[in-house]
Amino acid sequence: MDTYDPELALRDVVTTIRGWCERGGQTLNAVDGQDFICRVATVCGWAPAGTGSALLAALNDPNGPYDLAPPQVELLPEATRQSELLAAAVADLDGRDADDDRRRVAAMTVVETLPRLAYQAETLWDRARREVWARTTQLLAAQPAPVRQTVFDALTVPGENSDGRGTLIRAVRSGGGLDGAVWLDRLGGQAWLGFGYWSSQLKKFSWESIQAAEAAGRTHPAALATWRRTLVEYPSSDTTDEADRMWPIPNVGEPWADRAIADIEAMPEDRRAAWQTLLTHCPVGADKAKPTAAWRRTARRLLDAVGGDEFTARLDDWLPLVGQARTLPLRMTTCCPGHLTDASPRTIDRYNVGLLWGLIWLRTMLPSSEEALRSLGQIAERAARKIPGHGPASPKLANVAVAALVDTDHPAALAQLARLASRLTYKSTLRIVEKGLTQHAETLGVSREDVEEMALPGFGLPLADKLGDCSYELEVRGVDAVLVWRNADGKVVKAPPAQVRNDHGDELKELKATVTDVAATLIATRDRLEGLLRRDRAWTVEQWRERFLDHPLARTLARRLIWTVDGVACCWGGDALRTVDDAVIEPADNATVRLWHPVGDPAAVRPWRHFLTRHAVTQPFKQAHREQYLLTDAERATGTYSNRFAAHIVQQHRLNALLSRRGWSYVQHRNDGASYDLPSLALPDWGLRAQLNVAGIEDRGDDAVFDTMGTDQLWFVRGERTPVPLEEVPAVVLSEVMRDVDLFVATAGVGADPNWYDGGPDGRYRGYWSQTSFGDLTPTARTRREVLAELIPRLAIADRCVVTDRFVEVRGDLHTYRIHCGSGNILIAPDDRYLCIIPASAKAKEPEMFLPFEGDSRLAEIISKALLLAADKKIKDPVILRQL
Repeated sequence: MDTYDPELALRDVVTTIRGWCERGGQTLNAVDGQDFICRVATVCGWAPAGTGSALLAALNDPNGPYDLAPPQVELLPEATRQSELLAAAVADLDGRDADDDRRRVAAMTVVETLPRLAYQAETLWDRARREVWARTTQLLAAQPAPVRQTVFDALTVPGENSDGRGTLIRAVRSGGGLDGAVWLDRLGGQAWLGFGYWSSQLKKFSWESIQAAEAAGRTHPAALATWRRTLVEYPSSDTTDEADRMWPIPNVGEPWADRAIADIEAMPEDRRAAWQTLLTHCPVGADKAKPTAAWRRTARRLLDAVGGDEFTARLDDWLPLVGQARTLPLRMTTCCPGHLTDASPRTIDRYNVGLLWGLIWLRTMLPSSEEALRSLGQIAERAARKIPGHGPASPKLANVAVAALVDTDHPAALAQLARLASRLTYKSTLRIVEKGLTQHAETLGVSREDVEEMALPGFGLPLADKLGDCSYELEVRGVDAVLVWRNADGKVVKAPPAQVRNDHGDELKELKATVTDVAATLIATRDRLEGLLRRDRAWTVEQWRERFLDHPLARTLARRLIWTVDGVACCWGGDALRTVDDAVIEPADNATVRLWHPVGDPAAVRPWRHFLTRHAVTQPFKQAHREQYLLTDAERATGTYSNRFAAHIVQQHRLNALLSRRGWSYVQHRNDGASYDLPSLALPDWGLRAQLNVAGIEDRGDDAVFDTMGTDQLWFVRGERTPVPLEEVPAVVLSEVMRDVDLFVATAGVGADPNWYDGGPDGRYRGYWSQTSFGDLTPTARTRREVLAELIPRLAIADRCVVTDRFVEVRGDLHTYRIHCGSGNILIAPDDRYLCIIPASAKAKEPEMFLPFEGDSRLAEIISKALLLAADKKIKDPVILRQL
């Protein structure tokens, strides 16, 4: 402390803070006041014995040498108290009389009162605090291990990231002898080591602590897992693979890994050793598409040691758990070091991905089973599903699961690939699926579409049997699969009794998995069929009957659709194929079958709608009620582009999801000046590509991803970029593409967000929101209005409802409400006051009534809101009541 004069430093402190007082009108805010206290305590508390007390005495003397401003005088008592406390702590650390308990308290006092570290000595105060930091590190390094342990444990807290923390940690570690138990507990809850500037220097200490814990027989699986993830995130050439051989080999925290660890630990020692050796062989090559021949040879030998049947039984039990919500929550760095947030429960451990890579390829070396292949399809779907703000949960895991399906010669593998082709949106994984389907098509000598249709499983439908005294039947309801249970008396029950669950656990498990598979396949098949409306796809009558009309699963959808047989439109009505006027039709064997589209037969639209009502047919998607988008005069004038959907404001994250769902290609736009591909849709049957122009408006700030986008022109191009006149685009293609874009702007637009009515803090897009929320109806909304006009009279509240040009008006007991047929948003008459009801809060039960089509959630939402508001006196939701 001999490189600066404490008395001069104190004068510098007083003068500086007095200047702040004068500039602030003789006041100090709380932060500046605390700064004054800290500076006085630092200078006087660390001054040599006797000097500090003398400085404090002079400072407190009204006639002393220091000219204090009134706010400084008010803070003197607290500054004096902290100075004396700090001086006593320094004396305890520097002397020999204090015991470890006193030294612990003193050490923490010193650490907690340290000023911010000065990197340059520009002023006397800067020089003083640099010396204080130097002296602090010297004193801490000289303390007994128990004292340094206390400081170490206090400093090493993830999420804390103050300047100089690393300097203090190095000081307390310099003497050695520290135990890493507390640190390992904290480390085990982190995604990886690297959550602050100071944490990287603990890499060696962390590994040594993990080794010490294992040597002492008290392994720390969670910390070991974090260590392994750290090496995946930040590879280092000076690390060994010793951690890969430590038990447990799977990283804890995921259901499948926890089950595997428990199963293996329950085995006899020799079996456990064989499994451990096999697992050690797995975590390699996670970046490779397929294992090498050398890897397979070693794997075969290790599989033989474990036993093929045992490996199959164990793995087939673990695989369904892969991708389920984590059992061990993790925290991870967000925008910058020290800023932590809870990781998504769907976060997949990157180390375990490498392990699963090996396990999945090991499984392909043994006889396949439908159960295992179903699990691989499920893993691919879960791993490719996006986590908000992160992207796909694990593209590598999704890719390896799909690659294993492609490599497997089994009908169930092909069925899974066909299902995934309609379900996946992540482009990298989807390319592997499509490549696999193309390979199978080439092998069979048929088209890709033929392979997908031929691979559709029937699941043994109709599925009905008995388990114990209960009977069950799988019913397809719309695009959902439901198990209906009946007890011994034939009465429908919600679930089988406990005895059946106990005696037939394995059968129940397989049955539930089948129901899940049927439901997922129904949705995928529905989506694929709807996508065929923009395709030029045709079938022979034999193919049509085999793949659709008589297929155990596809028939539940196909018999609710309208088809053309040699140009004659027909649909299943009652027990036969019928034309729109109910005439039974028997297709000729040489006839050609296509899906019917209303654009090609507009005069038949209303008759077909009446047919559906007459036969109580609910279509799996809009077909007879499908919106038609015909070329307008304005589009004929522009020639090669349409402005019909320009100037809409959409939320990019919603737009991205919708584009992927409808088969469009898109790269999320960022505000970084880079060039991006615009949303586009390939139309290979027609040699065309649709392209929608979009541009960023506002970004999120934290990651520069645009939050809102503006839409512009819609084009059709041929080849690389040759514009095609809109009049040359087939009417069906034009209508279907425009229907997609209408869906994008209606669903992703800020007008569809009921929380946007006030525009947020800055009143953003309030005018646009009002226009789209309550303005003229789009084609989709007009169709919905027509359906509502037919449905409302059948409701019990029909006498309280009127369908107008844009609204469903509902007369409640408290108010009259106007529900917009497009947005579903609500105005309270007569002054058009906005009523915000989030769909989840509209808790009125949806009526059990005939609907002509599925898939329009807004239609059900409007009916639900109408039922709720017609009985507005019964509403109990406090959020809604406050608005009423």
